[in-house]
Amino acid sequence: MQVDPLLVLKKLASSYDIQCLRVAAPFAGLEDFDYGLRKALDPQFEWQEFGKLLIQSTAENVLTITEDMFELQYALFRIPDEPESVFLMGPWTSGTRTNETSEWIRKHIGKEACEIVQNYYSSVRVVQDNRFISTISTIVGLMMPPDEYRVVEKREFLPLNFALDTRFFQEPSFEQELPQTMLEERYATENKLFDAVSRGDVDAAINVCHQMGRYTYNGRFCGTLYQIKTKMTIMNTLMRKAIERGKVHPYYIDKISSRYAAQIESITDLNDPSMIWDMVRQYCAYVQRYSVKDYTPLVQKVINHINLNLAEPMSLKSLAAMCFISPSYLSSLFKQDTGTTIVDYINTQRVDRAAVLLATTDRSIAAVAAAVGILDVNYFTKIFKKQLGTTPTQYRREKKATLNG
Repeated sequence: MQVDPLLVLKKLASSYDIQCLRVAAPFAGLEDFDYGLRKALDPQFEWQEFGKLLIQSTAENVLTITEDMFELQYALFRIPDEPESVFLMGPWTSGTRTNETSEWIRKHIGKEACEIVQNYYSSVRVVQDNRFISTISTIVGLMMPPDEYRVVEKREFLPLNFALDTRFFQEPSFEQELPQTMLEERYATENKLFDAVSRGDVDAAINVCHQMGRYTYNGRFCGTLYQIKTKMTIMNTLMRKAIERGKVHPYYIDKISSRYAAQIESITDLNDPSMIWDMVRQYCAYVQRYSVKDYTPLVQKVINHINLNLAEPMSLKSLAAMCFISPSYLSSLFKQDTGTTIVDYINTQRVDRAAVLLATTDRSIAAVAAAVGILDVNYFTKIFKKQLGTTPTQYRREKKATLNG
């Protein structure tokens, strides 16, 4: 199977939340190559000429890594077998802008316009991972003649030398257009977080949270305890709606959202970000554990009933009667959807719940067994050991030793 290196580059860039653009006549969409920064700075910018200059200035068989006057970084190269096309990746930044650049921009465009540009800059992806550039270099090298391929880093790259036109900085369109572009990016990122949590994809959700940390909210959610709590409450609501879409039962949604609502109310440290990471991980864990989105409506109903009534007697026959179907049909449908039998599923959920009680309470083994719907302690010990490889007594002893150690 032949792999398209350009597609691999797009996937790599996407994993870092960096855009890719194929630059070729008639240069459609080129004005958004920097997320609309130059378009906002100069509405009369000659994009056709810029596109031609970009292609002319990009050498063949060379990967150019460059930085523009705003300290935005890009990678670009001529696409092999397409002499009039350039593949452009970026922008990204390596961190905080230098004081020299900030002062230069403030001097030329004024304080208010400079603040808008700073908000823009703070929203661009930060990449401090050297592997990103080396991986790009390796992939691009697969498309180039080995004896001619070079990687060149340029501080000055002619097409990106942008002549500021201060006529436009006092116009309302400048103060609206650039923030609007960044606002669209922020909402798109929030939607990515929503999607990741609804799937229970903790790695993707954490990555998106790092991206969201780049966006500014014009002082609405920082500086005071009230503002921090407001931001966390909004995040808690977003997480709650995400796992609702992930088909988690309202009982569990209310359980976790109420817990975090109480924690948010007790926040005292303005600089402690640990709760937000814990919140994302826990909401994803709830989707992984309680989501029934991949099952048919009938099996969803049965699973929710089991999870919410573990302390009650239940059997295949009683569950089938609840659904007004035959036990054999329910058994077949449940195994088809979940890959396990109803009895095994019930036992698994009961043992998992019992393990939590053993680790967090001082109830007797018999009381824990009864709390999860098993009155026969010997049977409880048998299924517990089968699932977790240890007896309830040994499990509790090991957990307490870990906590005390």
